Amino acid sequence: MSLLTSLLRMRAAATGNVQRASQLRHLHLSDQPLMLLALKRTGPAARPLAVMLGTDPHRPQLLVAPPSGSTAPMLATLADTVTAYIDACQQHSEHLPATSNKPARRRYTDAPQILVPNLQTVQHLKELGDALRFRSVDDQTPDSRAVQRLGHWLTYLADRADIPGSAALIPMTSFLGMHWITGQSPLEDEDLATLLAWIDPPRHAASGRDAAHKAEDPATHRPAGPATDAAFDNDKLAPLFDAFDRARGQDQTRTLQELERLLATYMQPTWDLMWQAYALLQALPEAKGTARRWDHERTAFTDECIYLAKDGRPRPAREQAVAAAVRLARMEHGNDVFAAERAADDPFVRAELRTTGEAFGGPVTTIDPEHTLRGPTGRALWRPRLTVSTTDPVPMEPGQLLACHTHRNARYKICEVTPAGGDTLVELEITAGMGTVARPNHAVLPEAGAFLVLTIAPDHYRMPEFPARDQTPWTHGGPPPDHPDDTDEDEGEEEQ
Repeated sequence: MSLLTSLLRMRAAATGNVQRASQLRHLHLSDQPLMLLALKRTGPAARPLAVMLGTDPHRPQLLVAPPSGSTAPMLATLADTVTAYIDACQQHSEHLPATSNKPARRRYTDAPQILVPNLQTVQHLKELGDALRFRSVDDQTPDSRAVQRLGHWLTYLADRADIPGSAALIPMTSFLGMHWITGQSPLEDEDLATLLAWIDPPRHAASGRDAAHKAEDPATHRPAGPATDAAFDNDKLAPLFDAFDRARGQDQTRTLQELERLLATYMQPTWDLMWQAYALLQALPEAKGTARRWDHERTAFTDECIYLAKDGRPRPAREQAVAAAVRLARMEHGNDVFAAERAADDPFVRAELRTTGEAFGGPVTTIDPEHTLRGPTGRALWRPRLTVSTTDPVPMEPGQLLACHTHRNARYKICEVTPAGGDTLVELEITAGMGTVARPNHAVLPEAGAFLVLTIAPDHYRMPEFPARDQTPWTHGGPPPDHPDDTDEDEGEEEQ
């Protein structure tokens, strides 16, 4: 937690009102997302109890698994609903022309977006995907293929949720926490009801804190899942489960209907809160970098559809070492790019980076627009220089590349850091985005006295070269080593 975040949380606790942490929305919001709430049994992991989902806030679909017996009918209906939503995103595509490193291709104009209440639901869907994508397909049971396909898509969505900036599967508590800071702990922010009470309290509430206290009332509070409340389990669910197991025929059907009414009443408040959160986030202006990230999301979705159509084999239960390393590298790169784009878009983020030493700000004191260097071939290179005076701490070393939100394509290299009384003078050289001596881009040069905020620029990304599987040591998933006895026998035969 940064200094600025701590200050905002303390201010929220002191005033009783939420504090804004961002001026812009940094994730894309679909016009028709799929809301999904899930409840699971307290016993076996990932065994579903109920799912409420849909794209219409006024007409949610409720699916309930029977207390005992097979969950296959409920999962088949869930598979039909989710895959129908995903298939609807494949109706239209666009042509992408060839580039220097990619051939011409087509990309879907839309991608699925599923909104869930919290991180625990993301983990529940991941576990459910792991359990379903390896189920055998029986030609005599058409639903089995749909359920396996559901497991494939749940795994894909859960993997996308691990990548910063992805908008395929979004937990609402994390999404809201990017934009508002409450006076409660980050652990308490994982409760959707109290978090929204802080952010959007009822008109009659004196403050967000008072509204959050009322939202915690055990008589009215409903956990957002996937785990249910222990008192609800003991007082409501357990008697119905016992009655269902004892009943037969029509009595069992009536008990199941009573269970469905109970769970609908239990989940409806969270369903309403999810759409309330959606309306709050949709009202925020969208950051510039959001469109680029959504384009990348549509590309990833298109690639996954192509893989599913051509190959379709389920992802392995445990990744090989090289695949895990590639995935980790992509996540780290995604985190760096997302952080850099947020800093370029949002002044709140830049202010937070200044408190951590990852950025500094100050007025431009001097400009040397005629500064040039000689390149390796002897050709003159235009490298204008400028000096920024700042009161911020500058723990960076000469040679560090920086970026500025006023000119996103430009790069600034620190040449010298000089303490000057209470200020620090940072001499910078523009190394990218300034054009050439013959065709200079003077727009990149700031005016004297202009206030600049410079942040650490992300490194140029290049996927590391990883060994092929047959070149990977056997300790990391490669081929097994030769047996010593076999080697000895071969050597003996050669000697004879």
